[in-house]
Amino acid sequence: MTTDKKDQEQKIVTKKHMARLEKENRQRRILLIGIVSIVVVVVLLITYGILSKTVLLQNRAVAKVNDQKITVSEFQKRVEYQRFTLQQTYVNYYTSGLAEYLQSYLVQIQNQLDSSLNLGQSVLDEMVTEAVMIQKAKELGLSVSEEEISKELENSFGFFENGTPTPAATIAYKPTSTYSPTQLALLAPLASPTATATEEIQMPTEDDVISTENPGEEDLSGEVTTTKTATEVLPTNTPTVEPTATQVPPTATPFTREGYENLYATSVANLTSNTKYDETDFREYVRALLFREKMYEYVTKDLTNEQEMVWVRHILVSTEEEAQTVLDRINKGEDFATVAAELSLDTANSFNGGDLGWTYQGQMVAEFEEAAWSLKIGEISGIVQTQYGFHILQVLGRETRQMDENTFGGYKSKVYEKYIEDLKTNSTIEIFDVWASVVPSSPTIPPELRIAQ
Repeated sequence: MTTDKKDQEQKIVTKKHMARLEKENRQRRILLIGIVSIVVVVVLLITYGILSKTVLLQNRAVAKVNDQKITVSEFQKRVEYQRFTLQQTYVNYYTSGLAEYLQSYLVQIQNQLDSSLNLGQSVLDEMVTEAVMIQKAKELGLSVSEEEISKELENSFGFFENGTPTPAATIAYKPTSTYSPTQLALLAPLASPTATATEEIQMPTEDDVISTENPGEEDLSGEVTTTKTATEVLPTNTPTVEPTATQVPPTATPFTREGYENLYATSVANLTSNTKYDETDFREYVRALLFREKMYEYVTKDLTNEQEMVWVRHILVSTEEEAQTVLDRINKGEDFATVAAELSLDTANSFNGGDLGWTYQGQMVAEFEEAAWSLKIGEISGIVQTQYGFHILQVLGRETRQMDENTFGGYKSKVYEKYIEDLKTNSTIEIFDVWASVVPSSPTIPPELRIAQ
């Protein structure tokens, strides 16, 4: 009897012990699962943090154009490519011995590279415009093949396997009109003292448009003047060495396909070692350039170089009070050209009476153009305010004229730019703030080559 009682108590103790052990084991498992879960979460957070700064960040959008995303990776590559191009241009000019003549241009490049955000904004705007343009090109059925890209690359490196292309035929220009009696009367003070109505007076050309003295500033047409090239600023009085009768003129070394391929490979290797751009990226960049050419041809194919134009001159001053003084003097009979030479701030044409030549619609800034096209021949405008100051205008002629090659090129460019701007207006474009935090600041100018300012 006693033995049975002890066995029963032992069984009860054992069950309680087992239950307690099971409970403790369960608690240990829960604790272990909790610890493992915490470790997993921490690892995931660390992994996500790393990925968010690398892979995930690279795939984030800096902009969205309709349904097309421009990623951080694409943006950074393009900015680095642009910076590398500017850097190489700077270094090449600086080390070529031309720095003395090109210092203002070199400073301009240096400032561009120093202003990382401004340069990044410019590149992003360019990429957005490019995306809009290519989307429309594809919608129109335009395409660019790999063969076209390869051919463009060959041409850009100066390799023409079948010989250099034949220059395009020049435009045959029609005779321009002669002065009417009204125009002769208006221009009489500009003629020489012995000139008569039958003698020819110098006719202004389409190139005689308003400009600024400093490169990089806009003129009334809204176009930016460009810096002179190296050949334009070098002295022109270097003596030419003529070959003697016993000398054999040197012949050009043929540029073979092997030579081109070696040069191309070297250029790509230089690019990829300094930027994230690889050959695929570079070919896509060239594809975009070819798409632009095809779109430009599509938009401008029906344009003609004969346009209705106005011949206008102006006097530019800085205040409305000065403009009123100019207007009063002219209305009292003073000669327009004389007042222009005395008071006009537009020194690019004040010496010839403020003459801007013949301009087409869309060439000048809106306020100036609206006033010019509203005037009759010989009529003086009121005071016209633009971003440049205050103007007094006079129209000297209005007729359909044939543009020269440069003017026609500018006209086509303006038509194309307006077409693209209209496309952008009608597109859904989103710009995301992340672009400013990821814009690259390298490559840059070597410290030893910087110009002190």
